[in-house]
Amino acid sequence: MVTAVMTGPQGEKLNPRYEAMIFDTLAECQQALAYEPFARLMAESVVLAYPAYLLDQVGCGAWDMDYRGEQPFSDTPTEFY
Repeated sequence: MVTAVMTGPQGEKLNPRYEAMIFDTLAECQQALAYEPFARLMAESVVLAYPAYLLDQVGCGAWDMDYRGEQPFSDTPTEFY
């Protein structure tokens, strides 16, 4: 899943994800982001959606798919590539 890392005006972190861009594997996500026009589109989209935030990085985020309810769910990926 394509995920952004952003910093807000007071230093807070935001990790918006692109729900329309879900890949089956990390390799597929990384291959898509290696294509410069796609990576630029992802960066421009998130900057337009969150104009008060500074874009730090766009990459591939991964959630723990074994989550069973032991911890509160988080919108932040457990791994960022």
